[in-house]
Amino acid sequence: MNIIASAFASVVVMFAIWQQYDPRVMIAFVVCLAISEVFVKIRWRLSVVCRSCGFDPVLYLKDPESAAQKVKEQLDIRKQDPKYLLAKPLNLPAIPKQKAEALQSKGKGKLVSRSI
Repeated sequence: MNIIASAFASVVVMFAIWQQYDPRVMIAFVVCLAISEVFVKIRWRLSVVCRSCGFDPVLYLKDPESAAQKVKEQLDIRKQDPKYLLAKPLNLPAIPKQKAEALQSKGKGKLVSRSI
């Protein structure tokens, strides 16, 4: 669908500028295709972030510490926000104490709490 929309946009630009067929429409098509790809990547990037806890897997791969900090901030905001007072609690997995200690000893990241 993005390719078809880019082709249509480039044809419209071609007729708006040159009022006839011009081979430079291919350049306009490539530019429109690049712009649409940027928007697809931005849309995908925004869709992978968890809406309830704020976990970002892309950020976690780059920097686990800042991903854990972002989740902690999001959970603190959720805890203090009155609209979540009577809301259904998050269904976050609990990590046993032994497994939490093993994860922290490996140094693969920072646990925000054992309930996450």
